[in-house]
Amino acid sequence: MKVIIPAKCNSSRTLNKNWREFVDGKCLVEIKIGQLIEAGVDAADINVFCEQESKRSKVERLGAKFVLRDAANTKDDMHWSDVITTLVSSVDAEDDESIAWVQATTPLFGPDEYQKIFEYWRQIQSREGAFSTKWNQYDSIITVRPIQHFILNDKGRPVNYNFGRWHEWSQDLETWYTLEQAIHIMLKKDYLKHNYYIGSKPYLYGSHPDDLMVRSIDIDEPWQFEDAQRLFRQIFKKDIGK
Repeated sequence: MKVIIPAKCNSSRTLNKNWREFVDGKCLVEIKIGQLIEAGVDAADINVFCEQESKRSKVERLGAKFVLRDAANTKDDMHWSDVITTLVSSVDAEDDESIAWVQATTPLFGPDEYQKIFEYWRQIQSREGAFSTKWNQYDSIITVRPIQHFILNDKGRPVNYNFGRWHEWSQDLETWYTLEQAIHIMLKKDYLKHNYYIGSKPYLYGSHPDDLMVRSIDIDEPWQFEDAQRLFRQIFKKDIGK
């Protein structure tokens, strides 16, 4: 399996979030490479895409592959599907080879979770085990967080239930899912077929619903960066300094 870590420098909301120090002198990219290696990924199969050559040494000293990215590919006005297909097309992989799209900004999703999701994907691909009958229909795997709450739109109108006599009990609400950004896995040919990182029949991976809300935090805002630093030290304190 090959891995893509998109790690641009020109983050708009949290300045240089991928490359600034996160904990113990390490940036988010270095931490994510280490987590993937601990989960069993060969460092040489990890492709880090960045538009600044100055970041190469941070990546290559860990054995991963640094890929210089066109700065135009990092602009906010570029369609996300174009970003995905451009990076996937650049990876040295066969059409039937699996590629994992991994965000460095999810530091709390650690090696144990990656190992679980890699095993799920192996079973989907091999059509083995207890899930062989149902799993062979899936063409991708994504991380999600289940929600079963009363949801309103910005006009104060219900989205997933009704007011008045039609108000449902919370346990009777349909379960919805928010897409988390920890990892997406799909065959290379399917990325290019859909021009996206989710296929037509994704498996929704949401293990440990009680703590996935924390483990799947995706850092966008400065306050999320600070919260993730605090939580990372609590969750992975035995590993800090390695």
